[in-house]
Amino acid sequence: MTEPAAGAWETAAYQVRPAEGDLVLIGGTGRSGTHVLSRLLGRNSRYAAVPIEARFHCHKRGIPDLLAGKVTLAEFLDKLRDFWWHRVRVDDQPRGLYNLLTRRRFDAVVERFEDEYQADPVPACRQLFVDLFWPLAAEQDKPGLVEMSSHNVREARTLQRLFGEARFVHAVRDGRDAASSVTTKTWGPGTVLKGIDWWADRLRAIETGLRATHDGANALSSSELCVVVLDDLVLGDREGTYGRLLDFLGIDDEPGMREFFDLQMHPDAAHLARWREGLGRIGRRRVQRKYENTLEALEREQNHVARSLIDAYKRLG
Repeated sequence: MTEPAAGAWETAAYQVRPAEGDLVLIGGTGRSGTHVLSRLLGRNSRYAAVPIEARFHCHKRGIPDLLAGKVTLAEFLDKLRDFWWHRVRVDDQPRGLYNLLTRRRFDAVVERFEDEYQADPVPACRQLFVDLFWPLAAEQDKPGLVEMSSHNVREARTLQRLFGEARFVHAVRDGRDAASSVTTKTWGPGTVLKGIDWWADRLRAIETGLRATHDGANALSSSELCVVVLDDLVLGDREGTYGRLLDFLGIDDEPGMREFFDLQMHPDAAHLARWREGLGRIGRRRVQRKYENTLEALEREQNHVARSLIDAYKRLG
């Protein structure tokens, strides 16, 4: 790879061609373990973890909508320069790209993207992502990156067009715990039962995205997409699940990763079975029936994560 000279980060384009597997894009329904998986992989010598959900490359009115003609270049740039630069969550905590680079460098990168987009949209979108994030890898002397925006898997077909060398990790967890987690958010459903519907609808949206066709692209293969069930990683088949993730990415079990896995990834940290809190016997039965029926429906629909979730449910109860 070729890096800008020292002190040139503010204005220079970052010329790098990631090798096969140098980019890992983690996605899921939300509240499914994407953040902890990113932190785990960021302990490996191959990957620098992007510490925020960048979102502009996969969420609504982002790069997929831009390439599909659903938003104009001007509309995309307005949101990139405003909301995605400095967005504020409903809890009043700021998020955004400003955490990663100076405004001067950001403006230079975006202006270069604007100049190049009309001539060749896909390479321009790819370069935008590289210019914004690959300096993080260079600062840590690592060749690759891991990014954790929730819609990464949902928009994997578009992201394949930008990064054919990318690997996708779909983080899933017991839908009852995911549902319980979102009920604590101001934007989430009010009950665990409604939360299960929210969770299932997001899994269906991901499935729809994976089945979509773009320019004759093929479906993701098992060498490009890995499903990781958080419950197995922290309580069930821990070593087997961890080993399959390492094998999928072609990386070694390094001391930094192993320490994080052993000390930070355990049932208490993952809040397993949190859905039971505050529910009586009848309430727990209703949630149990709802979840079992939802898993059966997802399997009938041939959702690609249904079998993994059912197997984990049977193992862990």
